[in-house]
Amino acid sequence: MARAAVLESTYEIDTNPTGVASYSDIGGLEDVGFAVAEEVRTGYFVGAPNGYSDVTAGRLDVTLTGKRIVDDTGQDYIVGLLGSYGTDRKSTLKITAPDGTIFEIPCSIEITSVLGGASADLDAFSCICHSDGDFTVTVPTI
Repeated sequence: MARAAVLESTYEIDTNPTGVASYSDIGGLEDVGFAVAEEVRTGYFVGAPNGYSDVTAGRLDVTLTGKRIVDDTGQDYIVGLLGSYGTDRKSTLKITAPDGTIFEIPCSIEITSVLGGASADLDAFSCICHSDGDFTVTVPTI
């Protein structure tokens, strides 16, 4: 099985979520984290030795962290959301893996850092894209 570094994938954000999709690369990334939050319903049957569990819902959270790059279209779009809330924070994150697999994740964007860091370093950039509904995975055909 081939292995690929997380940052060998491309990460793009839809900068026109209310119209025709227009994806822009999110530059300056140094770290990407993936977290799965799932809801599990559990129980047991009276008189039965074993219980049950059902995964009833789930959410994928993608954390993007790096250095703030001014004039990077993807970062500028996300930073420009600061101070807006609700539906204004909804977009789609598109991740393309090195093998061509594409993940399209409708999401709500939580901005966690747009400034700060060591005094001689570039400003920090960080956001979390919380999946919002069903996402699609397109695997390339061979």
